[in-house]
Amino acid sequence: MSWEDIIVEEAKRRREIFRNLDNYLSKLCNVVKAYDKDAEVYLFGSVLQSKHLLSSDIDVLIVTDMHPGELLAILWNEGFEDPFEFHIVSKDRAQHLIKRLGKVRKIG
Repeated sequence: MSWEDIIVEEAKRRREIFRNLDNYLSKLCNVVKAYDKDAEVYLFGSVLQSKHLLSSDIDVLIVTDMHPGELLAILWNEGFEDPFEFHIVSKDRAQHLIKRLGKVRKIG
């Protein structure tokens, strides 16, 4: 497979994710809540603002008391990798960060 073919396949994969983003976010939220029923999941960034490109990442804030590394491993194991960019914070840091981010959309 040539590098051109790889780029085209990656663009197709990303396009499928962006077209079905609500389904992906719902599944993501279900996975997170299976491990921490009190967790909160938010979408923010260029995708929420409808300013994204196929090369953009999908910024997701996860508020949980789980260890970030543990939750990342779970999410990666469930297939949530690029273009998802996870920002995992504890509940005590969440409100400050949400205020700083401005526009966020709660998932689930």
